[in-house]
Amino acid sequence: MADRLMLAQALAAAAALALSAASAAQAPTDPTRPPLELMSAAATGAAPRTPLQSILLSSARKGAIINGQYVPLGGTYGKARLISITATEVTLKSDQGLEVLQLYPPMGKTSAASGAEGKPEKAAKRP
Repeated sequence: MADRLMLAQALAAAAALALSAASAAQAPTDPTRPPLELMSAAATGAAPRTPLQSILLSSARKGAIINGQYVPLGGTYGKARLISITATEVTLKSDQGLEVLQLYPPMGKTSAASGAEGKPEKAAKRP
C-alpha cells in the first residue's frame, strides 16, 4: 500500500513538473505592447492610422504621445507646436496651418435599428 502511495505521489510530482515546464516555455505577453496592426504597419514602413497614441491630462502635466514620442503642451513635434489638448484630440500648429489629431476615429451618424432616419420607435400599446 505504501509503495502504491509513493508511486502515485511520484507520478503526480512528475506531471506537475512537466506542466510547469511547458507553461514556462511560453513567453509571457507584454500588456504595454502596441496592437499588432500598429506593429505590422511600423514594420512595413507604413504610417499608422493616426500618430496620436495617448493623451495625458493631469494637474501635474499635460501632454500627448505622438508616434511614441512624449510631447508636452507647448512642446514641438517635428516642425509643429502642440497648442491644444482635450480628452480626445490634440492640435498641432505649424507653418502649413493647424492639424488636429484624434485619439479615436470619428464617429459618423448611424441609423437607428427602428428606422432609417433615427426616429425613436413608438411604444406598443398594451391592453
